[in-house]
Order: sequence, then structure tokens, then C-alpha cells
Amino acid sequence: MRISIFLFLCSFSIFAQNPKLEVKINSIATFPVHNSATEYQINYQIENKTANELLFFLIPNALIANSASSLTLFPVYKMYQNGVFENMDGPFFEYETEDDLEYSKIENKESEEAKNLLKKIQITQGTIAMDNYKKYKENGGESNDLQWIYYRLRLLNNIVFLKPNETKTFTIKTLWDKNRYIKNDDLEFYLDQNNTIEIELILDLKTNLFQDQLTKEDLQKIKENPNFISGQFTSNKMKIEFKD
Repeated sequence: MRISIFLFLCSFSIFAQNPKLEVKINSIATFPVHNSATEYQINYQIENKTANELLFFLIPNALIANSASSLTLFPVYKMYQNGVFENMDGPFFEYETEDDLEYSKIENKESEEAKNLLKKIQITQGTIAMDNYKKYKENGGESNDLQWIYYRLRLLNNIVFLKPNETKTFTIKTLWDKNRYIKNDDLEFYLDQNNTIEIELILDLKTNLFQDQLTKEDLQKIKENPNFISGQFTSNKMKIEFKD
């Protein structure tokens, strides 16, 4: 029994040290937008460490805070100050499209520029929803739930494919509103520029949690594909600065 347990622990240790994916933050660049916003571009890579093609659900060009990350398709980020993890909902938020990001950059949301861009975003979303519905019906789909159809194709259109030993690079664009205080319910955090502040990315890849957004046939294909993976994969930490 002791030998069996020892062998199990050894094999578990080897597996833990050899993840299928490696996530690495390569650089972080900042660009001033206006007096109350700075754009951050986080450049990172995902490497397939196996000899097999790997597939997984992910929207790689946006991010979401760890405290708000349940059932998400985005990379999750964690913030550390002087080496201590602080589970804050911020300072960054997700922008799934370039238009979403550009809209958030506009200071005056009552301006014609903001109104026109918002209208464009709404029209684009509506067009995508109707195209998804039409495509779904043309392929024999039976549901009439427009929202379910939209999210199903959104999910299926955000499958990342990595060839054996392939590395893909991505850029996350987000904004900081220059507010150093972040309040989550009764908890308050402060981004102190005198501290060493670091960011870490986590790919929290899921399959079973999205089963309500997929058909039985979709789920069966995923289940039968051993290279469609789930699991958590954590990047290196990188220093990030917040300057006024």
C-alpha cells in the first residue's frame, strides 16, 4: 500500500510540474488617453507543451478580475502588492471588442461621438445575433431562444486551437480610470505607487460549466475529444505601475 501511494504521489508530482499549457506575460505597455484614463496593453503568450493539438474555450483579448471570474471565458487576473495577493474587483475591466474599449475612452458619454459609437455597437450586436440565428436555423436548429443561440455561437466561435508545441501571442487592451481606491462591498484596496505591484494571469479553462449554452451534440463532440482541455494554468507575475 505504501509503495502504491508513493508511486501515485510521484506521478501526480510529475504531472503537476509538466502542465499541458504554459502561460507567460511578456510585457506591459501604457498609453495615456486623457486626464482620467490610461490604456494598458498586456502582451502574453500561450504555449502548447504537448505533442498533440489542444483546444479550449477562451476569449484571449480581454480580462476579468479574480473576484468576478466565475463562469467566464476571459483570462483571469490577480493583483499583488509587495507579494501579497489582494482580491480586488479592479482596477481593470473587460472590453471584448475594440469598439467597447473606444467607447469607454470617451469622457463625455453625452457627446455625439459617444452616441454614434454606442449606436454602432448596438447595431453590430444585433446583426451578429440575427446572423447567428439564421445560421443556426439553416443547420437544422430547433430552438427559438435568440439569446441562447447568440451565446452558443459566441462560445463555439471562441475555441482556441494550438498545434503541437505551438505558441500563440495575444494582447489584452484595458483601461485604468486613475482611481487608486477600489471598494468591494466592505473591503477597500489602495494601489500605492510606493509598493511593488504585480499582475498575474490565470487561464481558468472550463467545459462542463457551459453545458447549458450548448446542444447535446456539441457536448458529445467535446466529451469525445481528449485534446479538448480544461484546468487552471497560471502565468508568471510581472511588475505593473500606476502613475498619475
